[in-house]
Amino acid sequence: MKFMKIVRPEIWGHRGARGLAPENTLPAFKLAAKLGVDGVELDVHLTKDGEVVVIHDDRVDRTTNGSGYVKDITFEELSKLDAGSKFGSQWSGTRVPRLREVLSNLKDCKFKVELKHGSTVYEGIEEKVLEEVKKFSRLDKVEFTSFDFDALQRLRELEARASLGLIFIGRPRWFLDVAKRLEATSLNSNISLVTKEDVKVSNQEGFRLGLWTVNEEWEMKKAWELCPDSITTDYPDKALRERRECSP
Repeated sequence: MKFMKIVRPEIWGHRGARGLAPENTLPAFKLAAKLGVDGVELDVHLTKDGEVVVIHDDRVDRTTNGSGYVKDITFEELSKLDAGSKFGSQWSGTRVPRLREVLSNLKDCKFKVELKHGSTVYEGIEEKVLEEVKKFSRLDKVEFTSFDFDALQRLRELEARASLGLIFIGRPRWFLDVAKRLEATSLNSNISLVTKEDVKVSNQEGFRLGLWTVNEEWEMKKAWELCPDSITTDYPDKALRERRECSP
């Protein structure tokens, strides 16, 4: 697999702009886009009635005023929950969006869509997510990512053109064989575990290397030194400013 090496790392807003607005909500995604990120990362689950919704946790408790597993709640029930007030009173009334709402509201944005679970937990989620992306003609602007490699395998079986990204905790070279089997686009690891050699080897093998979650000052300095292909951050404002200052 050949690709043009990115001269400076792309900056991706983690769950939109998680450090600046309620995570995985339309305000967070719109803010990240307004700041000028290269793309936004989001997470998807399925509701009880099969809607693809954007939320990180299996349960709604941490980010909303509700309680319970996403898989046990209908979208109508989920849509009544407040997903903003826990972040700040000014965000009161913010809702958990469906994937289609995010795709339709950020038409010029690139996305990393992370499947938190595959069909072993959410039957048919790979087909549903792929269908939503294609409905908005966004296949060329979406990379499907996951810790669940079976979900990525299913996506590859469904769509040969899909861009796939492995997420893991570990050294990138440990996952090269899996990435090759899946014909993946990228490898994505925790910044604390990556070296310059990892970046070099990943690129030589034809994969982009992304680092998560780059928030602290030391992490950003390390990222610029490593020069990966992308970083994902809760604070895209700070990362964008640091990148401008570090650029030649």
